[in-house]
Amino acid sequence: MKIIILGFNSFVGSAVADYFNSVDGVELVYVGRKESNSHKVVKFEVPDNIESLDQSVRELVVNLDLDNSILINCISMGDVDKCEVENSSCKIQNHLFVEALYKNIKETKFKKFIHFSTNAVYDGNNAPYKESSDCFPVNFYGLVKLKADNFLLSQKDSRLIIIRPITMYGRVPNEGRPNPVSMIIKKLKSNQNLILVNDVVVNILYVGDLVKAVDQLIDMDFKGLINISGNEAYSRYDLGIEVAKLIDVKEELIKSVTSTEFKTVADRPMNTSFDNSLMKSMGIKARTLKQTIGKLL
Repeated sequence: MKIIILGFNSFVGSAVADYFNSVDGVELVYVGRKESNSHKVVKFEVPDNIESLDQSVRELVVNLDLDNSILINCISMGDVDKCEVENSSCKIQNHLFVEALYKNIKETKFKKFIHFSTNAVYDGNNAPYKESSDCFPVNFYGLVKLKADNFLLSQKDSRLIIIRPITMYGRVPNEGRPNPVSMIIKKLKSNQNLILVNDVVVNILYVGDLVKAVDQLIDMDFKGLINISGNEAYSRYDLGIEVAKLIDVKEELIKSVTSTEFKTVADRPMNTSFDNSLMKSMGIKARTLKQTIGKLL
């Protein structure tokens, strides 16, 4: 099996590489902006202007042998506040690149194209959300991610898998952005005070469980849209308290505030917890924070 990782040095891309490196019979092809000391890299960066996007994607596809391959798209501009300010870059990376990529590969003999969506497509007012729930994004990031989802779903291509993961945590790759759990651990271990909101709720997901779910979905020959999440729902404050207990650090370091006191550039949906019954019915499991915290320490 050949797996092409688009954006291999991203948070999810690194987890995909780590997981499938240990699976026998898998050939990994790494696509990304940076070189690597341990493997060959197909150099590619999404251009910051629409005019050169299609040509860049066409050149990338020419450099890849797509026959019977599985493409996993881990390229994304995931900073929600940055997306609210840099609309053009967000639209290109999270929407137009996805369209251009699919249009350039659809006539090839690829086996599967796996694309990651986001819980930000939901408005946070009608949790828990399942795959058939209506989508009403409250920020620009969610809006453009939803446009990419709708484009792929409209193609009616049985080779497409769209995974909507909830807020993820796990090991941070070199130069990568911190995730909620890694940030909380780092600050608590350094004896720093934390201010965390108590009214924005998600059920978090260990990134290693997301990648294992990808493997299972490939084996099942799944097609279409699926929500993937953990079973535990936390506000950021509740998450901080749980982490403090698990790593035996003083809970007094953590202060609870409402989201109205914690100013952000982009609006945030209040509760985007998932109804993950489809995932469970397929035998896909997610571990608890208690089961995975040791991997981050």
